[in-house]
Amino acid sequence: MISRRQHLFRIGATASILVSGCLGGDDRELPGMDSDGDSQPREVVITYDEALTARNDAVAARDEGITAFNENAYADAIDAIETARSGCEDAEDGFAEAADLAAEIEEETAAGICETAVDETALQADATDAALSAAQAARDGADAETINGHIERFRSLREDAAALTVEDTDAVASALGLE
Repeated sequence: MISRRQHLFRIGATASILVSGCLGGDDRELPGMDSDGDSQPREVVITYDEALTARNDAVAARDEGITAFNENAYADAIDAIETARSGCEDAEDGFAEAADLAAEIEEETAAGICETAVDETALQADATDAALSAAQAARDGADAETINGHIERFRSLREDAAALTVEDTDAVASALGLE
């Protein structure tokens, strides 16, 4: 089963091909298509870019939740952190899909970039879970030792994630020769 994103991309690519055929009749390739007219490298880039946006939005939402937590607004913190958790899941799935697409076309460098992003995002998701646990514990009146344990786990996982580099979309495009 293809994802909605893949389906919409294919519709857009088909429409572009039809329009270009009506307008000029030349055999030029569309941007991001290889010599066989295969748009999969471009699909890798689009999928990666969407995942990167989801990841960055999730980290920003989590940071908002941390700010709310520090202001003792635990309900707001929980809402923001839960939103962040969902975004991390979407990003992790997107990066994994991009890695699979890159592997299918035997683009190991691009696949490696995507796999590193999966690993980093998984750590971000775990850190987000720890932050959520801290906010829930604080809301529920848990003791300081319990709350601080969650906070320390959050910090440790966030540091582990920071040790990995999530490349920008241009790096994936370059690895696929789509500059």
